[in-house]
Amino acid sequence: MFRTIAVVCAATLLFSAEAADARQNQTPPSPQTPAQPSGNQSPGGNTTPGRPAGNATPGNATPAKPPEPLPPAGAPLYISPGIVQFIQQKLLTLGFPVPSVSGAWGDHSAAALSKFQQQNGLDAGGDLDELTLLALGMPQVLNGEVPPGAEAPAAAQAIASSGAPIALSPRATRLLQHKLTESGFVPDNVFGIWMAGSETAARNFQKAKGLDLSSTLDLRIIHALGLTASITDPKPGKLPTDSVAQVLPDRALPFTGAPLFIGPAGIRQVQAALRQRGFKEVAVDGKWSEAATAALKKFQDAQKMESTGSLNLRTLRALGFTRPLAELDQAPATAISPRPPLG
Repeated sequence: MFRTIAVVCAATLLFSAEAADARQNQTPPSPQTPAQPSGNQSPGGNTTPGRPAGNATPGNATPAKPPEPLPPAGAPLYISPGIVQFIQQKLLTLGFPVPSVSGAWGDHSAAALSKFQQQNGLDAGGDLDELTLLALGMPQVLNGEVPPGAEAPAAAQAIASSGAPIALSPRATRLLQHKLTESGFVPDNVFGIWMAGSETAARNFQKAKGLDLSSTLDLRIIHALGLTASITDPKPGKLPTDSVAQVLPDRALPFTGAPLFIGPAGIRQVQAALRQRGFKEVAVDGKWSEAATAALKKFQDAQKMESTGSLNLRTLRALGFTRPLAELDQAPATAISPRPPLG
């Protein structure tokens, strides 16, 4: 079953330098528009006068195929600032000091969380993933619920930061990479470190399965690989795929989580939910836009929630998705519509 483990050492050479330079807990990047070619360039480069445009070399060589544009990124998923503030307070109470209990998440909070993870036998990447929330005694956060005691308002600085990114744990990432490999789409590593080669394998899986393409790790891939329960109902303990992590000498590299995104299908569900609540300016096109962000802020204001404009789990629950990680980004035939507004 785990025949790919034999090539793990070779995979280490592909990513060890990149992983050592990676910064922890960076906010997922905003979607980027693919660069367009400038001017009237031909795929064959410079041409000689009197010859057809395209291939400038003698013979009948086929012009080089232009590179395939990178698919758009999905919309990043967050934990709301108020809940982040509650997590910081709990870390402080448990003896893992953070510089300020404000709801703004950064490197210092991640460092405190990393020590908590290490003490609790988790991969100490400093990311807020499903296993860490379980260890903190807050599994309800995964369903967008507010833990008791987390109702205090967050600072304006925290609201402006959008909250903290939610990640897929390295343990679940290792399982996902193994599932991709079993399906014939081999990533660059099976250690649970999500990098360019893993994204490429995921995109090839999307193409083969007829899924919406995105350049990020979105919920649709997780659902399609049968791993939904890994993030919605995480269970402590070890998995057989964890054994590959022991190949790295002394586990010198930190295992960080992979930021979770909503793909185009899930974005359409959110856009439809906003339109259902009266925000008719929002197009249901699967692309997260400034208009959608502005509408989401208005919705958050009306619900007396932190006006972040970010797709955090608490806001998604308020939009009618009672289990957002399970309900969003499902296949069109089984996609779950939001519940109608109350009242």
